[in-house]
Amino acid sequence: MRIWCSGNIGGFQPLVAGSTPAIRTSYHVQSERMPEPNPHDTASVGTTVWTEERRDWETADFTSLKDGSAFPKEFMWGVATASHQIEGGNINNWSAFEPRSKSQQLSGEACDHWNRRTEDVGLIKDLGVSHYRFSIEWSRVEPQQGKWNQDALQWYSDLVDDLLVQGIQPMATLHHFTQPLWWDEMGGFEREENITHWVQFSTKMFELLSDRVEWWCTINEPAVYASMGYVLGEFPPGVRSFKKTRLVSMNLMRAHARCYRTLKAMENGNRCQIGLVKNINLFDPYRRWNPLHWMQTKLLDGMFNRCWLKGLATGRFKPPSGLFSKRIDGLKGSSDFIGVNYYTHLLTTPFMPTKVEIDPLIRPWEQRTDFRYPMYAVGLRRAFDMVRNLNLPIIVTENGVADDDDDMRPEHIRRHLQITAEAIADGLDVRGFYHWSLMDNFEWAEGYDQRFGLYHVDFETKERTLKDSGKEYAAIVKAHSMPQLVVMAGGLGTRLGSMTENVPKSLIEVNGKPILSHILDWAKRQGCMHALVLTGHHGEQFDGMTHPGMGLTFHREDEPLGTGGALWNARELLEERFILVWGDDLHPIDYQPLMLQHSSQNAPLTMTVTETHSSSNLEHDGNVLLAYDKRTKDTSKLNGYEAGTSVIEKSTLLKHGKDGKWSWEETAYPALAGQAAVHVDNTKFWDMGTPEGLASLEKFLNETTL
Repeated sequence: MRIWCSGNIGGFQPLVAGSTPAIRTSYHVQSERMPEPNPHDTASVGTTVWTEERRDWETADFTSLKDGSAFPKEFMWGVATASHQIEGGNINNWSAFEPRSKSQQLSGEACDHWNRRTEDVGLIKDLGVSHYRFSIEWSRVEPQQGKWNQDALQWYSDLVDDLLVQGIQPMATLHHFTQPLWWDEMGGFEREENITHWVQFSTKMFELLSDRVEWWCTINEPAVYASMGYVLGEFPPGVRSFKKTRLVSMNLMRAHARCYRTLKAMENGNRCQIGLVKNINLFDPYRRWNPLHWMQTKLLDGMFNRCWLKGLATGRFKPPSGLFSKRIDGLKGSSDFIGVNYYTHLLTTPFMPTKVEIDPLIRPWEQRTDFRYPMYAVGLRRAFDMVRNLNLPIIVTENGVADDDDDMRPEHIRRHLQITAEAIADGLDVRGFYHWSLMDNFEWAEGYDQRFGLYHVDFETKERTLKDSGKEYAAIVKAHSMPQLVVMAGGLGTRLGSMTENVPKSLIEVNGKPILSHILDWAKRQGCMHALVLTGHHGEQFDGMTHPGMGLTFHREDEPLGTGGALWNARELLEERFILVWGDDLHPIDYQPLMLQHSSQNAPLTMTVTETHSSSNLEHDGNVLLAYDKRTKDTSKLNGYEAGTSVIEKSTLLKHGKDGKWSWEETAYPALAGQAAVHVDNTKFWDMGTPEGLASLEKFLNETTL
């Protein structure tokens, strides 16, 4: 969700440009910089220097976004939605308000997501993202006070399972503007005693899902809920009352604090990450020399941003337009992360109207979105700086643009991701980015007139179509993601005796769990979200196996086919590029340098080679495989050992593969001499194929945290 107030002042006083290095040009809207915030002083949270930067995006270099070097491998790539905007068929405070809204459009079936869940999870997977933020519709779960809808509870549980099967991590939001009619009739957040009902709902959902959902948002954009509903009257209940605004704001923060403390005390509470989502709407003086414009800027900034952030930091909250702050039990330190929703900045004057039909003021060089506010990407860094002294991990829980023609959104994505990458490079703890939104949807008071989706939705047929912006986002995500992991997990082995007589080596427990789980743990840390596990002809022993944070596909053979035959037999399930590992080897190398070398050499295959192994089976020149022979007795020319982790183009398998039983390494490696790239990495790998190897691996895992 986004909010803006508009200005009705004609004319414009140009700002004087000053140059800064690289591609930045800053327009300073205050002659003297305010003091830098003290990171140890919680009272300074939210202090900014109010430097309104202008950047020449025409000369921007987005290379790092395309080559995968802009973000860390553990970065959370996501998309976001809200229940009322996509599910359809909801009966809540918003559906009751819609006939009185600005657009008077009814949400109705919305995107029919409630009936198209499986299809939409597939759309998320197709984008390649690792995370999905959704909200839980309280009115569906508890349509009458104390009456729980088991079908709705099961639907949300199934949604979580569907996501996890695809390797997508869910993030659940407990309040995203909507609430049941029975609770609304009781006064909703206008009455402190009502908070207990929402906390009970939150507890119910946490009990149901917290074993599988790690990330939780308590309340989405409390400042928007309060201001749009009780100042501007654009959201339900559609009233204008500063007194009620203060009361509702106070109760929103009380509700967040109580919810956080309650959930953290529950089972899984310590494991889960729970936080508040704050919309950061930047305010800048329309004319920097006008003290009245400055006064209005500071007033709005204080009411919309700083009072909320200071409340989180200090535990004392002074609501918008309030004169005094009050201590809220449990508020201080009540977030494990801070969710930042960012869309734009607003130019302020003392004569801003309290309706949103008039276009907001913009700078001459700024481009208007369909929502009429400007695209101002550099403001995202200012939003980060505003919340950084909370000393919490930062997650961009929403960022997007209203753009019906999709001609602005690709550039909007590039600019905001560039700003995010720069912030990370400068040391800010930004953990993730969720694009708003997955698909076009019901945009609250604007109805269906504003489109924010990466997928276009035909609201008549409900057909979804990927936009060019969706392709752009997916390409950037893919550049920063690891390809499919393929695990050769079916070998029985003979050297471990009766232990592996009927059990694949990959399922032998080491330090409390199968070595396959350790392999998947490491691969997940490297950014792999999807794994194809080749189980050999004992695939039934893998039944029911899952791995948190990864989508697993299992494929078996009817008879032993060898490593090459197993790959060939699964060729329809292989992606165009994949990482191959062995199910009885733990090889904890950094995958990123391996992938960069593979891409830079444009090789059909890149193998990892160690030069510290006790024996050798290949010859290389540091970059290219010259010869491979694991059976030769003349090892005088051999100078390396194939260490088990390789990157393979599917076309290479299709060229050299065949039906029947055969060895991948003994067939493909000799054939690729002079072509296959070599990645030298002397990280020790652990082969548990012998009793000695198994004991060494056990010792290693007991002493090491991967």
